[in-house]
Amino acid sequence: MHRVRHFYRELASGKLQLAFQPVMSLPHRDHVLYHEALLRHSNPLRRPFTPFATLEKLGMMQKLDLSVMATVIDRLRQQPLLSLSCNISAQSAILDEAWQPILQQLTAEPSVAARLVIEITESAASPSISMAVDFVKTLRATGCRIAVDDFGSGYSTLEFILQSSPDIIKIDQGYLRRAQVNPAGRKTLSHLLPLCNSLAPCVIVEGIETLDDSEMVNEMGGSWGQGYLLGRPSIDALGMPCKVMPLIGQPMSKHRLSYRMANNG
Repeated sequence: MHRVRHFYRELASGKLQLAFQPVMSLPHRDHVLYHEALLRHSNPLRRPFTPFATLEKLGMMQKLDLSVMATVIDRLRQQPLLSLSCNISAQSAILDEAWQPILQQLTAEPSVAARLVIEITESAASPSISMAVDFVKTLRATGCRIAVDDFGSGYSTLEFILQSSPDIIKIDQGYLRRAQVNPAGRKTLSHLLPLCNSLAPCVIVEGIETLDDSEMVNEMGGSWGQGYLLGRPSIDALGMPCKVMPLIGQPMSKHRLSYRMANNG
């Protein structure tokens, strides 16, 4: 808990910022779908503590997720030609009072919502699939798009995908790595891509690092990719640094508090 409190103190003091990495078309890399926001420390020489697993275990991710999303929305307002995404934990994908200011902003500014992609990560299980589906439908109603991140690596289920009908599925980079080193991995990816294409209108393969990666994915029917070949995360990618704005004094919701207590005895 000490390290978690230190992390949130750094957030409150403005020491965290966002780097942005492009999602691009394959194989020619001639179109950027959007840039994904990734959390970084303002001191490039420091290896910051990134306690996502700990925060999820304690049910304390929501404050960070809301802060990052508020920052991304602000940047979308500043740069009306951009499309950006931000990650939120599956644990945060539950509607409660803490989401109301975000929902009000997106509803009032449809031109901003239309350029926002919310990537729901698989690193933790959702407390409730039905509540997560309601969350997706409510956020999509504002005009933003929903992505399932790191598909195949964690807790996401086909049931959630079938019920929520995400706009985007991002295939975890592990599938591409395995496809490059053995025939079984290649066969798995060749079957996974059309499956994902049947589940969402846009499919992105993560971990594109070489021309061989790009060409193989494209030959299998993949149209979009993300990875070092296409662009590394950069704090200057959008022309100027983007400091995460903390939501000072945000209370923990009753739902979130009860979830935390249930998972910590």
